[in-house]
Amino acid sequence: MKSFKTIKEEGYYLFEEKRSKFIARAKPVDTEQEALDFIQQIKTSCWDATHNCYAYIHGLNREIIYYSDAGEPTGTAGKPILNTLLRNDLTNILAVVSRYFGGIKLGVKGLIAAYSEAVEQAILKSNLIEAKLLISFPLVCDYASFECLKHSFLAIGGEIKQVIWSEEVSFILNLPAEQEKEFRKIIDGNKHKIRLNYQ
Repeated sequence: MKSFKTIKEEGYYLFEEKRSKFIARAKPVDTEQEALDFIQQIKTSCWDATHNCYAYIHGLNREIIYYSDAGEPTGTAGKPILNTLLRNDLTNILAVVSRYFGGIKLGVKGLIAAYSEAVEQAILKSNLIEAKLLISFPLVCDYASFECLKHSFLAIGGEIKQVIWSEEVSFILNLPAEQEKEFRKIIDGNKHKIRLNYQ
């Protein structure tokens, strides 16, 4: 099975071409829903953009692939964005390019080149890492234990997300599947401090 890469953190790139401004964002995503939520976030924050075009790929075998021209001529935006992700052997990634039209038409070739370049440069701003199968655990712990437990989870390659501070601290832990045994050891050693939060 071919292994793919993803990016470690969000990449950002801005450039102008014939007075049109292109803002590209490349973001690692753990789920398709995370990609959809970020697309909506960009549509809201960049509501005044002429177009918010995007493509995303998810799954260790690229089971989910989707792109959108978002009003640009067919094949000039979403497909070039997607092709750039595919060419770089990436998965679990979303790329969104917001275009602010500057009054000069770029033509089909110009649009394809601009969208491709924007995403390519955003990827270059990110660190590439191997894409791994992740498993998620909803957890709850007390305030006093959170930082220590967080350190332990980060040490085995975990990522803390969606932290909610209320009477206790609830959060989602994403972890490479091969580290589940180490995760269980941490949980077993801290039974009085932390618990799984399945509802």
